[in-house]
Amino acid sequence: CLAQHLGLPQAVAMVLAKVAKCPKCLTFWITLIVLLVAGCETFFAIMLAIVMAYASYYFGLIIFIFQSLYNRIWEKVNKEK
Repeated sequence: CLAQHLGLPQAVAMVLAKVAKCPKCLTFWITLIVLLVAGCETFFAIMLAIVMAYASYYFGLIIFIFQSLYNRIWEKVNKEK
């Protein structure tokens, strides 16, 4: 009752909404939780979660570059028809 009165659930929901908007943050926290539940050491889990967060970010960047290339090729092919 005290947590509800102080607005703790709303504060937690706001933080979770911010984390869910950021792909790196979401990947970091999900990876960290899964590794800790799986029984990995804390330091190793944190380091691996950081690596996975940045790897997922750069993988998304590569996919975006390929999408841009595909769109340019698609437009060029459609203009020729």
